[in-house]
Amino acid sequence: MSQKILASVILVTVLLAVTAVAGATSNVVFYTPAWGIDYAEEIIALFEKEYPDVTVELIRGPSEWDGHVGRMTLWLRTQYEGVDVLYNDDVFVLDGAYYDVWEELTPYLSEEEIDDLIGLQLEYRDIHDGIYRIPWWNGMSYMYYRKDLFEEAGLAVPTTWDEFLEVAQTLTKDTSGDGEIDQWGYLTQGTPGEMYNNFCEFLYQAGGDEWELAPDGVPDPRAVEALTFMTELYSTTAPPGLSAIGYDMGRSMVREGKAAMFRDWADMGVITAEEGLEDLVGVMHFPAGPAGPYAVAHCWGVVVNKHGANFKQNPDAVIDFVRFMMRPEIHAITAAIEGPALHSVLSDEAYMARLAEANAVIPYFDEFIEFRRVRNFPPGESTPYHEGIGRIVTKAAITQEVGIEEALIELQEWIDPLIEEHIQ
Repeated sequence: MSQKILASVILVTVLLAVTAVAGATSNVVFYTPAWGIDYAEEIIALFEKEYPDVTVELIRGPSEWDGHVGRMTLWLRTQYEGVDVLYNDDVFVLDGAYYDVWEELTPYLSEEEIDDLIGLQLEYRDIHDGIYRIPWWNGMSYMYYRKDLFEEAGLAVPTTWDEFLEVAQTLTKDTSGDGEIDQWGYLTQGTPGEMYNNFCEFLYQAGGDEWELAPDGVPDPRAVEALTFMTELYSTTAPPGLSAIGYDMGRSMVREGKAAMFRDWADMGVITAEEGLEDLVGVMHFPAGPAGPYAVAHCWGVVVNKHGANFKQNPDAVIDFVRFMMRPEIHAITAAIEGPALHSVLSDEAYMARLAEANAVIPYFDEFIEFRRVRNFPPGESTPYHEGIGRIVTKAAITQEVGIEEALIELQEWIDPLIEEHIQ
């Protein structure tokens, strides 16, 4: 064999070997903002152990919401190819489905997997026109209260709006005698996104519809009732400067006994359990307005980018990765953030007992979940919608720059262009 032929044989052999190695490994690029990193790393390690021929590259996103919003908005608009699987919330799951960026996952899931999803997830399926997200957990908002402050004042947990307002006003007081209020009856986060959530909760309790606040310029009586109650509650029982109060400050005020009742997510339940505050901090139903004690549902999970380079080249590897997260044993890892989205995990009594030790809201989860509603974002406009609603509500409920009816008319004028194509 001549040296030229031998060299060609060696070259072909090397190329075949390299091709074989390259073909044996399928890459999946997985993005999550910073708050999903720990769970993502644990899932990837377990997945790669079971699927040694697939490697998952993890992209760590921003640690603040605005940074995540900027990145996701850009990727949706450009149909970015550099990521295959993304950890996202209700806002971007809906918008990505609307813009035909996320892959619809129903065809890839078995009937057993779909049947394992609890009711809230099926509501998301209906609103999103399909299953576009593998949920990591079900979340919801909660009302926390300081048991000791209630006991000292001889007060029972309120169950109606009237009782809630009366209790909140009673517990708003000057405890030091210096003429300044230092204990507030009610506290919430005052940022635009959270103000939208707060408003929806009171609106649901009044039986209102978030897209019909002042149709044709006429304020809906249920919306008037909700915003009126919200404004009175804030003006008489919440601290000034509420717009600047975020998660950390609010949770600190509860710890310090400066707030008697506090609307928050399950994070406060984790803090309560971690810091051994169960004897001081309790969990109650949301105050029941005319339509009941409704609050908002909340979920994060993973979506598949149909434009992702690896998904287009080898969809099976990407689908294997996201279906891996539907397994009860994997979902049990992610559900520790809040609560299960699968019947099989929710019905695991031993698991739920362990979870209750790490999160004080878990004993109430099964009962409260039936009183949570999925927010009705306009597809494709979710981010500007919920931020815009929150800013306008703030003008009425916190700063009182505008009146109740004027605010509702302004809200409807803001909403109409965003929802125009979605009204049947």
